[in-house]
Amino acid sequence: CYDLFTKNGGSINLQRFSALTQLNAYPTVARTGTGVNALKDCLTSEEKEPSICKNPSSLDFSEKWKTVLIKCAKSFNIDWAEASPLKKHEILSRFISTSDNNLSEELIKIRNDFAQEISEESKRTIKPTNLACELAMDRYSRIEKLLAATATVPEKNLPKWQEKLDSLLTHRIMGLPMFLALMIFVFWTTFSLAEAPMGWIESGIDFLANFAESKLSEGLLSDLIVNGIIHGVGGVLVFVPNILILFFWIALLEDSGYMSRAAFMMDRLMKAIGLQGRAFIPMIMGLGCNVPAIMATRIIDSKFQRFLTILLIPLVSCAARLPVLVLLCGTFFPNNPSLWMFLLFSVNIGVILLLGHFSNVIFKAVENSPFLLEMPPYRLPTFKSVLDTLKEKAWHFIEKAGTVILAGTIIIWVLSSFPRDIPLSFDYEAEKALIMSVKDETKKQEALESLDSKRELEYMENRYMAKLGKAIHPIMEPLGFTWRETVSLIPGFLAKESVVSTLTVLYLPFSSDLGEAMTKSGITPLSAFVFMLFTLLYIPCLATFGVMWRESGSLKFTASSLFIYFIIAYLASFIALKVGELMQTADGIALENILIVICSIIAAWYLINITISSISGKMCNSCSACSGCPSKTENCKGGCHK
Repeated sequence: CYDLFTKNGGSINLQRFSALTQLNAYPTVARTGTGVNALKDCLTSEEKEPSICKNPSSLDFSEKWKTVLIKCAKSFNIDWAEASPLKKHEILSRFISTSDNNLSEELIKIRNDFAQEISEESKRTIKPTNLACELAMDRYSRIEKLLAATATVPEKNLPKWQEKLDSLLTHRIMGLPMFLALMIFVFWTTFSLAEAPMGWIESGIDFLANFAESKLSEGLLSDLIVNGIIHGVGGVLVFVPNILILFFWIALLEDSGYMSRAAFMMDRLMKAIGLQGRAFIPMIMGLGCNVPAIMATRIIDSKFQRFLTILLIPLVSCAARLPVLVLLCGTFFPNNPSLWMFLLFSVNIGVILLLGHFSNVIFKAVENSPFLLEMPPYRLPTFKSVLDTLKEKAWHFIEKAGTVILAGTIIIWVLSSFPRDIPLSFDYEAEKALIMSVKDETKKQEALESLDSKRELEYMENRYMAKLGKAIHPIMEPLGFTWRETVSLIPGFLAKESVVSTLTVLYLPFSSDLGEAMTKSGITPLSAFVFMLFTLLYIPCLATFGVMWRESGSLKFTASSLFIYFIIAYLASFIALKVGELMQTADGIALENILIVICSIIAAWYLINITISSISGKMCNSCSACSGCPSKTENCKGGCHK
């Protein structure tokens, strides 16, 4: 951000900086690429950097630290001046250790004497276990001296328009509703703008399937390529436009600086479930993929909050679940699919809040660790940064379609195509001959299509996939799922996109259009809603399971989490089914209206809660930096009145 630094009146004497540090300096601007080529030339050049001067420079330790580290090196029989950087780092790490475990008596004495020495200098008590903090203070002191000698740092004067925009977007009452309205707009464009490109991709897939079918002789190979690979994988690829549109908006929100404002607003909501606003950042990342989101929990220093965030992130709907939502919302709720998608996400967020709140109550481990967040200036996103994001997401999705989803589709096709020799309940060929004698062409065509579907259904009902589905179907039957929906959840453990490709293969006998086939087989809007809700909440994919295990370091925690996800998904789906059935029989009230009423109740509760909190003088838990606020210790008990 060197351009922003100089634009605001800052300057750096690069020659003096290099002289003091004995290093070349390369100011860069990542957004535009300014200065990057010069840095690359330096890295690839055969000429070496200026040799590090052995005389003291701004990067060296201060004299008191250098003296004590030389003593430490002698205790290890090492010459500090000749030691490698790695060896010096090892000595330093042991010296500033926060415990005395595995330290020699000589090193412990050096630590104690040094802590006593700097305690007398600073006239404050410093423990040997706090030496790491003292080293950090010494380091920042050297940085300040270096900046004072080489740079003019501008004051941080926010433009008036940015202050006004911040006051609007982070408003304690209107900020969150504006964020929700923005999300509704994002979901609406995800459907509306993607219709045309989805149609083009579907036409391309149909053309490819017809071409392959015309060139291949009828048989197993043709069936595998057309019905297994092309329709199975193509049934997932058709949702690439939706994913690109969603991440286009997310990239704009991130690059513009709005996401930091959203994290600030969510701090109070996060505290309600024992977390802080910092946890919101990994959760937002979870919209893309849960794996890097869980890895991003490393920014959370509290162990309880980190584990709780890891537990909650797999419940955040990632991009892999998006094809299921787009397919079923568009099919069963064609009038307002974006509203239904938003309602699903609202229920999803409600489940996350409830789980977090109950975890917080059960373990009683609220930790009011400070949440410090720098608000970046508003910036216009660059075309290159947005394009790079979209390319990354599209390639990741296509790569998964060509590997995991392809393998899963072939397995599903094999289980759905064998055994081949199945005794039929009656002579379909004889029935077909009778139908051919009908003179009315329309009735004849309808009868032939019905007969073909009935025969394909009988074949499917007696193959391995149906047997597997029917074996585990009793567990899911109370949720209103057929054996097909039940089976599709199994490959979803490998990749959530596989749910759609599996349904495509299983419903293909009914129609080439998956939504139409599901409707013909008796799937209702209510059962589709329940299935989407279960897909959002049930166990995460295998990659997420692996990274949960690695980041938590506990197999017990990870295995327990999978059990918790399944129970939550089952209970939430069962409640949604029963409430939906009740509402559908009560004076013809639509489920849609009931869900809108529920959301209105939640919104009203939110506004009432804010009003009561404001009146009681305990409003702003979002602001954790209360130093200098005279009312903090008198009235506020952890928050501030500002």
